Amino acid sequence: MIARVQSVIGSSAVVLSLVISMAMGQVPMGLRGTIESVDSRTLRVKARDGTMTRVKLADGAQIFTLNKVSVADVKQGSLVGVTASQQMDGSLKAVEIYILLGKPLLEPSSMTGTSVAGRGNEILSYMEGAVLSNDTQALTIKYEGGEKKISLSANVRVVNLVSATVSEIKPGLYFFVPNSKPVSQGTLASTLIIGSDRVDFAM
Repeated sequence: MIARVQSVIGSSAVVLSLVISMAMGQVPMGLRGTIESVDSRTLRVKARDGTMTRVKLADGAQIFTLNKVSVADVKQGSLVGVTASQQMDGSLKAVEIYILLGKPLLEPSSMTGTSVAGRGNEILSYMEGAVLSNDTQALTIKYEGGEKKISLSANVRVVNLVSATVSEIKPGLYFFVPNSKPVSQGTLASTLIIGSDRVDFAM
């Protein structure tokens, strides 16, 4: 009997592991953490898991900084990226909303799903799409293959992505690389988003 229970538990654990791996594989959460130093177009960074690595900016890399705005600035038709927390009933509540500059951060094939990442006791997902409606209490997002309604809390963080330059990359700032490509001794980044030294990226 004990052996049978152990077998069932073992099988369940394997299935759960596969489900989580598949979910995480749908949309890459990218590389994020804090900038330790800057040498021309190469950054020495500390990833969120504490690992030290380097980020090299690709030729023509897009660099963005963040400008805090309000939910009212999320207009119908806007392209947005949304980090959301999964609720007990399976619904989603927005943690952060990124108003994008008419171009997705992720590859089109990655925009349609959600990925799983833990933050404390939360399960977070990230998706990109066009805003169908915004009634200040919920957003309805249209993405390739479907729609998703995401509720809004009173303290949801909303930011605009603003074009920036290499000179604005400073040690101590939080950073996020949506699509990172492994290279020798680090990561090659075609897009880099830098934030403040006080608020980390939820995604």
